Amino acid sequence: MPTLLMRMRAPMMSWGDHSRFTIRDTRREPTKSAVIGLLCAALGRPRWEPVTDLTALKMGVRINKPGVVQCDYHTVMDGIKSGGGPGGTVISHRYYVADADYLVGLEGSRSKLAELDAALQTPCWHLYFGRKSFVPSCPIHISEGGLVEANVEDALKQHPYVPPKRGKPPQQLAYILETPNSSDVRQDVPIDWQRRLFTSRCVETKFHDLEVPSHVSF
Repeated sequence: MPTLLMRMRAPMMSWGDHSRFTIRDTRREPTKSAVIGLLCAALGRPRWEPVTDLTALKMGVRINKPGVVQCDYHTVMDGIKSGGGPGGTVISHRYYVADADYLVGLEGSRSKLAELDAALQTPCWHLYFGRKSFVPSCPIHISEGGLVEANVEDALKQHPYVPPKRGKPPQQLAYILETPNSSDVRQDVPIDWQRRLFTSRCVETKFHDLEVPSHVSF
């Protein structure tokens, strides 16, 4: 099956998958709900429309650069208590990943992937990574080699890796791939955006040796 590849790189990104209140967590790599939400924005698909065609796509992530988890603090005044009454000032701890770089792949039907590829070139709405202020630092759409005839794992492995300008590249890259069964379960597959309902999927982490072209020197 073909695979659509997307580049996700930014100074700051947030990949929360279960927190909703004063402590907002983040995973170390993009969640499926975040990727599907981004694609919905590119397509101009509102929250009340179904996303089963997107959740059916098999997802994989290659971590080009893991980044560093950071935390900032937001003060919210005149909050509302769970019972509906007025609350006081609330301090929110919000985690994010700083200076990371990912290659995300979606495997599925060519017609659907071609539709998504076109939407990423001319997105309907603003695209961001978890928060509206976390904007991409490079195009998400890959103009050459973005839509390839390979399964998601092979597509992620075969896509060229750009080594850092400073320092040596890692010997291996990590790959987070969807799998039918695994002890690593993620509750990040959206069912209903408006009611904030999600279901689970299984993933496995693999490591593949990195082959850097011989002409690259450090």
